[in-house]
Amino acid sequence: MADHRGKSCTKEQMGQFIKLRGENHHLFTGAKNSATVAWRTVLEKMGQQGKVTPLQAKKKVGQYEKEI
Repeated sequence: MADHRGKSCTKEQMGQFIKLRGENHHLFTGAKNSATVAWRTVLEKMGQQGKVTPLQAKKKVGQYEKEI
């Protein structure tokens, strides 16, 4: 996940991100725009809101999951 300077996130940050995504799975309901709100919540808890958009977060996790 890139911050405002274009740097990628660390393994620790990605681990926290995945953990928070799992802990907040109930927010990802499949309803229209629910994922955007859910990703925003995860980013807030990480202190990344304003640095990373919900769409960027979604793409980064998708890329990470493809790699593992």
